[in-house]
Amino acid sequence: MKKYTKHIIAAMVLLTGLFSCRKAAYVNPFATFVDVWFDADKTALRNNGEGVFIAVRYNGHPIAWDVGTKKIKVVAGEGKFEFYDTRNGKVVAEKMIDVKAGSKETYTLFQPTMDAPVAFVDPAGQDTVNAAPAGHIKLKVANYAKDLIPFEHTDIKVSVSYFDADWNEVVTEVGVIKDVKNTIDKAGYAVLPDGLPNPAPEFGYNYVFEFINSDTGQPLLNYGGTNYSNLAFSPPGISPLPVKNVFTVYLVSNKTWGEAPPFIKKGDAFYEVATSVLFAN
Repeated sequence: MKKYTKHIIAAMVLLTGLFSCRKAAYVNPFATFVDVWFDADKTALRNNGEGVFIAVRYNGHPIAWDVGTKKIKVVAGEGKFEFYDTRNGKVVAEKMIDVKAGSKETYTLFQPTMDAPVAFVDPAGQDTVNAAPAGHIKLKVANYAKDLIPFEHTDIKVSVSYFDADWNEVVTEVGVIKDVKNTIDKAGYAVLPDGLPNPAPEFGYNYVFEFINSDTGQPLLNYGGTNYSNLAFSPPGISPLPVKNVFTVYLVSNKTWGEAPPFIKKGDAFYEVATSVLFAN
């Protein structure tokens, strides 16, 4: 009986030692925790009108990620970040990063449509592009909304819209971007007049797009039968405020709340062509 008891005590001591070693391998009271930022605002998995379908694993384990503030707290040092589709667990992008204390770098993910791959883009991707000439803007546009703009070749008529001091709306065409490309990497910059009075409108301004069939000259029509247009982007609303007036934007399909003349009907649902700003300088 004494021998049997000794064996039990020895086994318990061994297990306790193993547990202590295993616990020490995972818990480091001297670990330095730091923040790293991932911006998923330009992914369809983040912005699709139905929910947030992107999450992240850090070194193989799910980790908290506030997609609003873009922040993840991790242990300083090298780690593997795997971004996945929460609907099926499929990894859509991954990156090894040596996270250092005090680093303020933000990693930007880009995915224009739900069926497009997720890629990392340099948020300073157009920092070296020369500023637009005085009184002009430089504008790059990519069309990822081919389901709503079905033309083989598409031109975009660009107008500026603002209210004058008497609250009268002023809409002025500033130019046409010819043969808009379907991807960011194929698109080029068009230089257009900014269309603004001097001084600039007190209450801000917007650029408006209309879509033209390059081959026939016919405009894209809305459900109400008139020319379809969208409020593309508002430079004064961009932070930080662009000073070089250089913009890269892309078009996507966005399902709307329901039936209305200004929208585009596709099947039994209604959509709009939404414009997102990828870069603004």
